[in-house]
Amino acid sequence: MSEATTSPTPPDRRARLREQTRREAKDIALDQLARTGPAGISVNAIAKAMGMTGPALYRYFASRDELLTALIADAYTDLADTLTRAGDGEAGDGEAPEGAAGSARGARLRRFAHAWRTWAKEHPDRYLLIYGTPVPGYSAPEETRTIASGMMRSAVAACEELGPAGTAEDRALRAWTRMHGLVGLEIAGHFDGMDFDVDRLFSEEVESLIR
Repeated sequence: MSEATTSPTPPDRRARLREQTRREAKDIALDQLARTGPAGISVNAIAKAMGMTGPALYRYFASRDELLTALIADAYTDLADTLTRAGDGEAGDGEAPEGAAGSARGARLRRFAHAWRTWAKEHPDRYLLIYGTPVPGYSAPEETRTIASGMMRSAVAACEELGPAGTAEDRALRAWTRMHGLVGLEIAGHFDGMDFDVDRLFSEEVESLIR
């Protein structure tokens, strides 16, 4: 009688299992991010929550910084995809709130700006991960800077239809700084308790960029 042999795990199955493990680890890391901020993300704590040892999880993420990079890249990619869809006018992305000023002129930038704010409000912890206080000791790798540059190109594209009031690049830079300034303050809670309409303020800022 021949000895039974165990077939090796097929490569595609191993890849699926690896991706599932990485995704589960990132989901737990996002929970940690919401509770304690980026500094509280711990690979060993994530491994424990998954029923693994720390060294076992380090086979999927070589360090906490590699895990942070994955979270940052995911956030940038998700936001960039949202802004691209908004710029292209896909339904549900970048719709201005009811009562916001609007016309055909500047419609693409208007959708872009409101999509930016909507995404940030829906994902405040991820927004602050990429645009908040830098994580001590962490240096973002080139891949995340490349994605961020792609978002600026989307902003430039949204401004190209607006004509000669400065170049599209100049207008896009002004749009980015104004949007991030207002949204960053809002997400960080600095408008809490203030008696003014944040929706109206944001819409007016966007319209000022279009004029």
